[in-house]
Amino acid sequence: MEDTRARWERAYLEALDFDTWGQVEEAIEGYQRLQIAAAAEYLENVLMLPLSRRDGIGKLASALKVRAQELSSGDERSIKLNGMKDVKPYMKEIIVTDSEFPLAGLDPEAILGVDPIEDNTPEMLMDTGMGEMEYEDEVEGPGVPGDRFGQDGTLRGPPGELKRGDTVLAIFIEKWGLKLAQPFVDPRVLVSVRGPRGDSLETLQETPIAKRTTHTYCFFENTVYIQTPLNQLPDGAGIFFEFRHWKAKKHKKSVWCYCFLEMDEIKNGPITLEVYRKPANYQRNKNPELLTVKALYLHLDLVLDVA
Repeated sequence: MEDTRARWERAYLEALDFDTWGQVEEAIEGYQRLQIAAAAEYLENVLMLPLSRRDGIGKLASALKVRAQELSSGDERSIKLNGMKDVKPYMKEIIVTDSEFPLAGLDPEAILGVDPIEDNTPEMLMDTGMGEMEYEDEVEGPGVPGDRFGQDGTLRGPPGELKRGDTVLAIFIEKWGLKLAQPFVDPRVLVSVRGPRGDSLETLQETPIAKRTTHTYCFFENTVYIQTPLNQLPDGAGIFFEFRHWKAKKHKKSVWCYCFLEMDEIKNGPITLEVYRKPANYQRNKNPELLTVKALYLHLDLVLDVA
């Protein structure tokens, strides 16, 4: 929980700094990114927080949304910059204490347009099993062997032999949202860096199996270091994330869905990526298809470091 709190605080402070200095577009983007993460937690209560803390998260998401709208329209009638500054002490208490949200008059259900889930108890699967969720064709994941062993994954450490000015990207994979997460056996994430034609630009990396699973999320909590400095990647490159699991009947790993990250989306702080139906379109030459009607997300936290 403290890790999540610290990431949210860092994202908030960065957006607030942009807001303070009048960098409107950057502030709007920062507020919106954090709003999505906070709204998702308010809606689904993945951290299993008591109602008082969850209510504060919903009000934070509401304040972020309202402030982004104010900046976009230029009409500052409600939160204003001073209101966002008043939230600063709360960001040290959010999630981990019962501290009250400092701004009044915020109704999360009305502002966010969502109703929180009251119960996180897993539902029973239908008799037809996995096929009741979505149709899964036979797609073997690329690059990494299909056996079940190698529980520690194939993640690599930070890249070496950097030149001055090289920008290194570290991606913290927090959790992957799914319609039903619990039926998957040994879920992992396969990460690949692809050129504009879909070619692999560096060695594939795979996480260890998920640390824990709830009704709608697989928690990985692993850091992936992209081995190629961002400034050395070609125009049109992208980073792909493929959700893989073990199929006991076929004795192999199989891909269930995927996400991708474009270069212009890479900024410090949390980001959520939409989840798409496989197979992965590495060339990105057509619009991807969402895995489900209800939007699902992969939750990441990006850290950029310049040598």
